[in-house]
Order: sequence, then structure tokens, then C-alpha cells
Amino acid sequence: MSYETIVKEGNFYQTSTGDYGFRLVSSTFAQPSGEAYRALQIVSDAVVTTTTLVGDALTSEALTAGTIIYGKFDTVSVASGKLIAYKAV
Repeated sequence: MSYETIVKEGNFYQTSTGDYGFRLVSSTFAQPSGEAYRALQIVSDAVVTTTTLVGDALTSEALTAGTIIYGKFDTVSVASGKLIAYKAV
């Protein structure tokens, strides 16, 4: 997966708050090939799994509505609930 290089704080805020768009992710979500995400905002209580090349991944993690997680997520899936995944590029 490729990511935009973040060299200024403002660039991070742009990517993690929707300048590149977002996806509403539920259990029926089919992630487009090559798409990655900078932030995950839980819309309704969700069980989330992610993969990442940097940092820790989540495996069937129960998260409550209102939670926001920042990082570089290569894949995102939801077993139940909904989240907004902000696109990295």
C-alpha cells in the first residue's frame, strides 16, 4: 500500500479529517484494492479488525461509538456496527 508522505502537521490533519474522502464501513463493506486509511471513527458500537505495516493491528476489537483511532491502516473490516474510515490517499 502507498501513503502520502506526511511532513507537516497540517497535512496529517487534512488526510485524517476527510480531504481525500471517506468510506462508511459496515459488515458488508468491500474495500477497494489499494485503498488505505488514516483515521477510523466509530459511528455505532463496532467489532473491528485492521492490518497495518506500522504499529499494532486490531483483531476483533470491540470499540464504542465516538472512538477515533489514528494510524496507517492497510485494511479495515467490521464484524458488527459501523465506522467512518478516512482515506489516506
